Amino acid sequence: MENMSSKKLSSKTKIGYALGAIPNGLLLYIFDLKYIEFFFNDLHLLPIYFIAGQIIYLAINAINDPLLGHMSDKTNREKWGSRRVVYIKYFGPVWALAFLLVWFPWSFDNQTIIFIHYCVAICLFDTLFTLVVTVWLALLPEMTSDTDERSSVQFLVLVIGAIAVLPMFLVIGEMKPTSSTFKIIVIIVAIVSTVMQLVVAKLCKERPEFQKDEVFPLWKSLKECLKLKSFRIYLGYIFFATLIGSVGLSYLFAYLLILGENGFIIFFLIFVIGNYSSYFICLKLRPKWGMRGIILRLGTVRIIGTAICFILWVLTSSTLFIILGYACLAFFSGYSIFTFPLLYLSIDEDEVIHGTRRDGMFQGLQALFNKPAVSIGPIIATILLVSFGYVQGSEAQPDSALFGITLLFLVYPIVIIAIYLIFIYFYPLHGDTLKEMQEKLEVIHKRKREIVQNSL
Repeated sequence: MENMSSKKLSSKTKIGYALGAIPNGLLLYIFDLKYIEFFFNDLHLLPIYFIAGQIIYLAINAINDPLLGHMSDKTNREKWGSRRVVYIKYFGPVWALAFLLVWFPWSFDNQTIIFIHYCVAICLFDTLFTLVVTVWLALLPEMTSDTDERSSVQFLVLVIGAIAVLPMFLVIGEMKPTSSTFKIIVIIVAIVSTVMQLVVAKLCKERPEFQKDEVFPLWKSLKECLKLKSFRIYLGYIFFATLIGSVGLSYLFAYLLILGENGFIIFFLIFVIGNYSSYFICLKLRPKWGMRGIILRLGTVRIIGTAICFILWVLTSSTLFIILGYACLAFFSGYSIFTFPLLYLSIDEDEVIHGTRRDGMFQGLQALFNKPAVSIGPIIATILLVSFGYVQGSEAQPDSALFGITLLFLVYPIVIIAIYLIFIYFYPLHGDTLKEMQEKLEVIHKRKREIVQNSL
C-alpha cells in the first residue's frame, strides 16, 4: 500500500544522488563524533560555556532551517537553472571550508577565545550544512513518488555512506582531534567532499514538472505545513529521535570508559553489524508491516531488551550486560532508515491538497523543531555527566561518573524511545488512507507531466 508506480529513476541518477552521502556522511560524521570531545574534553571548555554555546547553537539552528528551506523553494529557476542543485554546486565547497574552521584552535588556554571559536565554528558549520543537505534531501521525493524506490535509494545512500564513513570510524575513532594527523585527515576529507558535491550537482537533474509549482509566502507556507496532522506527529517523533542521535557517537569518548578492554572494537562491530543488518531487515519487512508497524514493533523490543540488560548490570556489575544492552539498541534500530520517507509522505499529502511541492520548506520546518534537540541532547548529557562527577579529559573516573555514563548509554535511550513511539502510534498515513493518497498523487503528477509535454 506504500508503493505506487511512477517513472523509474535510472541507475546513473540513483548513484549520482547517493554519492551525496560521501560528503554528507564524512563531514557530519566527523563533526558529530569529535566536536564535543574537541571543545569539552580536550580544550577543557568550562561546562557553563559549553552549555551557553549550545543554547546559541540551538537558536541559530532553529531559525536558519525554515528560512533556508523557503529560500530554496522560491529560487528563480529560470535565472539559476534549478532550485536545489544550484546550492549543492556553489555552497558545497563553502561548507567544506566551514568544516575545516572547526578543528584549528584559536586558543588553547583562553576560555573566552575558545568559547567564541566554539560558537562561530559550530553555528557556521550547521548553517551551511542546512543549506546544502536540505536541498539534497529535497531532491529525492521530487525525483520519485514510489515509496519502495525512495527506500531503496535511501538504502543505497546508507551503503555508500558506510563505505566512506566506516573506515574513517576505525581511523579516527580513538584519535585525538588536537593531533597533527587528525588535521591532515580533515583537510583531505574537505577536498574529497568538495569533489563529491560537484559530482552530485553534475549527475542529478530536477524534474521539470515541479519547476513551475506555486511558491507560497513564508508565513502561509509555514501555516499550511503545520495544518497537516501527519506532519505535526512526525515533528514529535523526529524531535525525540534526534535527542538520542545527538548524544550517540558524540560521547563515544565517555562510553569507552565503561565498555572495558577492547571497548572501541566491540562498539564498532556492534555499531556496524547491528545497524546495517537491521536496515536491510527493515526494508524487507516494510511491504508486510509498513513503516509505522516496523517502528512500533522494533521500538518496543529495544525498550524491553535494553531495560532487562540494564537491570542485570545493576544486579551483577558485569560489563557484558552493558554490551548486550547496546547490542539490543543497535540490532533493532534499522527503522531509522524510514525517517525521511515518513517526512516525504507528509510532503506528498501536502501536494495532494495544494497541487504544489514545497520540499524545501518541509525540510526546513522539520529542522526548526528537531534541530533544538541537537543542542538539548548534549546539554542533558553534559549536565548528567557533571552531576555524577565526570572529570573532563581524565581516563580515571570515579564510580559515580561511570554510573552516570551507563545511564546516558542505556537508560536515556529507553526513555526517549518510549516517548516517540507514542507519536508513531497516532501517525495517520498508513493502510487504506495512505493508498488513497498515493493514488491521488499519481493523478496529479501525470497531469503535471502532460502540461510540461504540451508546452514543448
